[in-house]
Amino acid sequence: MTTLPDDSLEQRLARLERMVEELHRRLPPVRDGGVEAVRPPLQAEARPIPAIAESADLDGWGTRGPRTAPRRPSPDLGLAALFPWDGQTWLNRLGIVLLLLGVGLLFRYSIDQGWVTPQVRVGFGAAVGAVLSGLGLRIDQRRRFAPVLLGGGAATFYITGWAAYYLYSLVPYTAAFGAMVAITLAAFGLALSRGQPALAVLGAGGGLGVPLLLGISLASPRGLAAYTSFILAWTVVPYLRRGWRSSLWTSMALAWTLLALYANLLAETFRAGAEGRGWIQAAVAFAWIVLGVLPIARRVADWRAAEHGGHGRWSGRDVLHWYGIALVPPAMALAVSGITWRMSAERWGAAAIALAAGYLLAAWALRAKDARIAKVLLFAVAVLLPAGCLGALEGEALLVSLALQGLGFHMLARRGAGVAVRWMAHKLMLAAGAWLAWRIAFPGATGPWRLAADAVVVGATFAAAGWIRVPSEAMAYRIAAQMGAMALVVREVAHLPGGQGIATIAWGVYGLGLLVYALRRGSRVLERLAILTLLAAVAKLFLVDLARLDALFRVLLFLGFGSVFLWLSYSLSGWWDASAEARARPAGRDA
Repeated sequence: MTTLPDDSLEQRLARLERMVEELHRRLPPVRDGGVEAVRPPLQAEARPIPAIAESADLDGWGTRGPRTAPRRPSPDLGLAALFPWDGQTWLNRLGIVLLLLGVGLLFRYSIDQGWVTPQVRVGFGAAVGAVLSGLGLRIDQRRRFAPVLLGGGAATFYITGWAAYYLYSLVPYTAAFGAMVAITLAAFGLALSRGQPALAVLGAGGGLGVPLLLGISLASPRGLAAYTSFILAWTVVPYLRRGWRSSLWTSMALAWTLLALYANLLAETFRAGAEGRGWIQAAVAFAWIVLGVLPIARRVADWRAAEHGGHGRWSGRDVLHWYGIALVPPAMALAVSGITWRMSAERWGAAAIALAAGYLLAAWALRAKDARIAKVLLFAVAVLLPAGCLGALEGEALLVSLALQGLGFHMLARRGAGVAVRWMAHKLMLAAGAWLAWRIAFPGATGPWRLAADAVVVGATFAAAGWIRVPSEAMAYRIAAQMGAMALVVREVAHLPGGQGIATIAWGVYGLGLLVYALRRGSRVLERLAILTLLAAVAKLFLVDLARLDALFRVLLFLGFGSVFLWLSYSLSGWWDASAEARARPAGRDA
C-alpha cells in the first residue's frame, strides 16, 4: 500500500473542507418571511410567543392555511448565530478580544510613560489593523478563523482613526470621516463576499458610530444627512441580498439614535434654519423607507415562496422581527420629526394619524397577497392611530375616538386581523372605560355633548361584545356597558327632586324590558344581565333610597317593585318554561 506524505494529506483535507464549504454556500435557500434560511446543525427552533404568534398561522383574514413542512431557520437569527456554542469559535473570538484589549492597554501605557509620540502610536495601531486584516484575507481555508481576524482588523482601524482625530488631532475632520467611510464599505464588501453577517454588523455599527465618535456637533445638517443615508443604503444591501437581520437591527438602533441626538442638538442651539432641518427630515424619511418599507416590500415581493409553502409558522423571533419592523421605524420617524421641527401636540398627532392611515391602506392592499404582513401592519395602525389621537384631540372628541377605535379593532380582529390587534382593542376599550368611570365619579360640568360622548362609550362597549369570540370576555363587556348605562342614569337625574327614585324606576323598567326580551329570544346571557339589573335596583332601594327619599315615595317604590316582581313571576312562567325547554332540547338530542 502506498503511503502519502503528511503535507499531501493536509492539503487534500484542506481542499475537501473548502469544497464542502462551497457546496454548503451554494445550496438553494429556503425562503421564509423573505429571509434566506439554512438550518445550522442541531439548532433548535424558537418557540412562538403565545400572545402574538397565536395568529401567525392564519394565512387569511380569519382562515387557516394548509400546514407546511417544518421551517428551516435562517443562519442569522441573533446571538445564537453570531456566537455559536463551539469551542474553537469561542477561543478564536476570545483571543481577538484579548488582542484588542492588549492594543488598547499598550496605547494607554505608552501615553502614561511618554515612550512614543502620538504619530508612532497611531502608526502602530494602523499596522496592527493591517496585519489582522491581511491574515484574515490570507487564511481562507479555515473560514471560522478568518472573519474573526477581519473583524478585529476593522475594529482596530476604527479605534485608530478615532484616536488620530479625537485624541491627537493628527488628521482633519474630513480625512477621518472619509477613512471611516472606507472602512465601513470594506466591512460590508467582505461580509457579502464571504457570507459573514458579523462583518456586516461591524460595518453598520462602525459606520453609524463614526459621527458619535467624532462628535456630531461638528457635522453640518447636509453632511450628516448625506452620510447617514449613504451608510443606511449600504446597510440594507446585506439584508435584501442575504436576509441578515442582525445588521438591519444594528442600523435600526444606531441610525435613530444618531438622528434623534442631532435633531435635538439643532433644536436646542438653533444652529440650523428651515433648510438644515429639511435635510435632517429628508434623512429621517430615507431611514424610514430603508428600515421600515424595504424589508416589508422584500417580503411581499417574494410571493412565490408563499404559493410553494415556503412561509410556514413564524417562530417567536420571526414575530418580534416583523412586528418590530412594522412599528419601530414609523414611531421613530414621528418622534425624530417632532424633535426636529419642535412640533406642537396637534401637528404631531395629525402626522401620526396620516401615517396610520397610510399603513391601513397598505394593510388593506396586502390582505390577499400576504395576509400575515397585513396583520402586522394593522398592529402598527392600532398603535399609531391612538397615539395620534392623543396628540390631536382632547376632551369628548378624544374619548369618543378611543371608544370607536376599540370597537373598530375588535371588528377587524374578528375578521382575522390577529391577536395583536385584539390585544390593542382591549387596551383602548379599557382606557375609554376607565375615563368614563372617572367622569361619572367626578361629574363636574354637565352638558349634552358630555352625555352624548359618554353614551357613545357605553354603546361601543356593548357593541364590541358582539364581535368578541371568547364568551367570558364578551360577558365582561356587556356587564361593563350595563353598569356604565346605569351609572349615567344616576348621574343625570340625581340632582333633580326625587332623582334617586327616578333612577331606581329607570333601572327597574330597563331590567324588566330586558328580561322580557331575553325570554322571548331565549338568550341566557341577556336574561342574566336583566336579573343583575333588577337586583341592582333592589339593592339601591335599600342602600340609597331608604335614606334619601320621602317616606311616601319609599312606600310606593317598595310596593310597586314587589307587585311587579310577583306579577312577572306568574305571568311569564310560560315563557320561562319555553326558554328552558329550548335551551335543553339540543342537549337532549345529543344524549
